[in-house]
Amino acid sequence: MHPLWRGLLDLLYPPQCEACGRLRREAICPDCRAEIEMVGPPLCELCGVPFDPKAQAAPRCADCRGRRRSYAVARSAAYYHGPLTQAIWRFKYDGQMVLARPLGELMAGAISGGGAADLDPETIDVVCPVPLHGARLGERGFNQSELLAEAVAEGIGRPLGRLLVRTRPTLPQVDLPAESRATNVQGAFEADLREVIQGQRVLLIDDLFTTGATMTECARMLRRAGAEEVRVYTLARPAPRWRLASMEARAAAGAGQGLAAERGRGV
Repeated sequence: MHPLWRGLLDLLYPPQCEACGRLRREAICPDCRAEIEMVGPPLCELCGVPFDPKAQAAPRCADCRGRRRSYAVARSAAYYHGPLTQAIWRFKYDGQMVLARPLGELMAGAISGGGAADLDPETIDVVCPVPLHGARLGERGFNQSELLAEAVAEGIGRPLGRLLVRTRPTLPQVDLPAESRATNVQGAFEADLREVIQGQRVLLIDDLFTTGATMTECARMLRRAGAEEVRVYTLARPAPRWRLASMEARAAAGAGQGLAAERGRGV
């Protein structure tokens, strides 16, 4: 875009951080990016739930011990907390697709050298998004999981494959109690048999991991269609209680420092 037109657009529609709302060139400003808490070890080796590093923990959490899952491993890039919560909301429900690339790059970065490094791109054949039903896609205009998957696929150098289709509309998982979510998505997905799935090692992408019901059902369909392995990867997951206390203390300390800086400037 010509600098003159960009300057005019910036004057009419000043660019702002989609997480904090302050005038910034970046969709997620450096201050908000620094406040995003990344998920890191120790984790359950299967579902990826974070363990308290101060506590003794087995390789698997209580929910995963002695239990088989349709996916081989699940990981998340960051905690659904602070600026990332607002950024995901703006991306998913307010249609701010400008956030797709920075959020997808955050995911790819966590694979390259973060808490999701054990996903190892060398052992992934194809990146697959969780699909939206046609009716929901028509309402929203885009599939946030597909946009994230595109950025992840590009970031790790793997092809994107739309291996699944959504066969019926479902209620938003966020609106349901945990015990109802598996029933809500049961039978809601099918493998797209026009795609090559047999023998593929699939990285399944979505925005949030809460109970894992959606990802479990999607992985089940992919395995039934012949996928060799399915790994689950999401942008975010809720922070466990033991982690929330330290995150809230950090946020309070940051707010206090900001207030002190404003007083120092006479604001």
